[in-house]
Amino acid sequence: MTKGIQQTLEKYFHHQTFRPNQQEIIEKIVSGRDVLAVMATGGGKSLCYQLPALMLDGMTIVISPLIALMKDQVDSLSNQGVTVETLNSLQTYDERRRVEQDMRDGKVRILYVSPERAVTPAFFATLSGCKVALFAVDEAHCISMWGHQFRPEYREIKHLRDKFPGVPIAAFTATATLRVREDIVNELRLNDPAEFIGSFDRRNLRYSVFAEPNAQVRMQKIISYVTAHKDDPGIIYCFSRASTEELAERLRKVHIMANPYHAGLPTPERSRVQEGFLNNSIRVICATVAFGMGIDKPDVRYVIHAHMPKDIESYYQETGRAGRDGKAGECLLFYSGGDRRKIENMLEREFTDKKKSEIAREKLDQMYAYCTAKSCRRQLLLSYFDEEIQPCGNCDTCGDKKIKQSKPAGSLTKMILTGVQDVDGILTTPEFISFLLGLERAKTVKLQLNTHPLFGAANGREREEIEKEVSSLLKSGRLRLEGKTVRKLCSGN
Repeated sequence: MTKGIQQTLEKYFHHQTFRPNQQEIIEKIVSGRDVLAVMATGGGKSLCYQLPALMLDGMTIVISPLIALMKDQVDSLSNQGVTVETLNSLQTYDERRRVEQDMRDGKVRILYVSPERAVTPAFFATLSGCKVALFAVDEAHCISMWGHQFRPEYREIKHLRDKFPGVPIAAFTATATLRVREDIVNELRLNDPAEFIGSFDRRNLRYSVFAEPNAQVRMQKIISYVTAHKDDPGIIYCFSRASTEELAERLRKVHIMANPYHAGLPTPERSRVQEGFLNNSIRVICATVAFGMGIDKPDVRYVIHAHMPKDIESYYQETGRAGRDGKAGECLLFYSGGDRRKIENMLEREFTDKKKSEIAREKLDQMYAYCTAKSCRRQLLLSYFDEEIQPCGNCDTCGDKKIKQSKPAGSLTKMILTGVQDVDGILTTPEFISFLLGLERAKTVKLQLNTHPLFGAANGREREEIEKEVSSLLKSGRLRLEGKTVRKLCSGN
């Protein structure tokens, strides 16, 4: 079997060697075993189901969440001489009928399909007339409520096990905590799966985090960085569609080939931008999270988050698009308390289910704690995925920073306004004053605000002095109270 695997690797994929865990995973799949594989972004997940598909007797069904991801892999495999098809919502009725007939005729080696279509009675009926050799579930973390991209339809995939009990299932993800891995096994009804948990450590990536409440200053810092790296391909993730367009426009004004990418753009335009990025006619993508999943561009030199992500899994997955060629990559994250509040507002609108809302808020708390921490970034990131390492020496807290953070303002007024911006709507007035004085309180420790750059910024001043200044700012309207929590109202100094 090992010889056949090696020959298939060389013939179709033109490689001589495997990445860590790839060969072992492939051997288990080819032998008919269920598999759960957690592999870091850029670790070569797709090969682990594509290669077995070329060795097994029958058709492999790849359940994948994004049409763009399907298209990239279908095009790549077709160029290698593999009979591969997809069923998706962009196809005409006649195109779908043709693919379904080819499936029944045994002409399709690999079929890519969305989870929504994979669980329909019509698809089950089509498969009943086919010889199915393997189900490969990509982005399997979507099956878990604790996964960062939970999609209810993923939980219906388990019915494939009922319809095809003898067909092995291989589940793949780049981001899964222990709790998510347990959910994947249970929800997919995996039968004694062989589990492969690779390292999450991308040693070639450098992580840096910058507290910057001023939106215009933040944008200028990003533009300065990109200008200094104008020949490098990069991705900049933004919170909103409008911010992607504004940032791309400002980058073009300084002669950077930049384009926005978000779900509001027409499909042909998104395809044009994606293709331009892959062939280097576009250097920088300013994107919402709609961009990137499945994009295999090895030479992305930096990933910038212009705003704080809503959870650590998303952040890890998105930063993992840098440095896939093994060369150095930069991961820069800008954040503020205002970012946190925006996400909280978004979560309030998005989740009506109490359990889902609690999970989302817990994840947001963990993301904010990562931003404000003073310990090794890599150590914190990997500990989230239950992996322990020593301080890395290759992040902003372990080494010299490449971009200077904004320092707290010298005046008490400025200090208060800057501080409120970063803990906007989180602390009561007494808690906020204790935070500035550097006094540890239960909530401060729980939210890890005791590691924030402004914690203790007013150390040495009298509490009465700070209380008086806060009271004055409240009366002037530059601060306001919402319930008992203190909020910044305007941006004056």
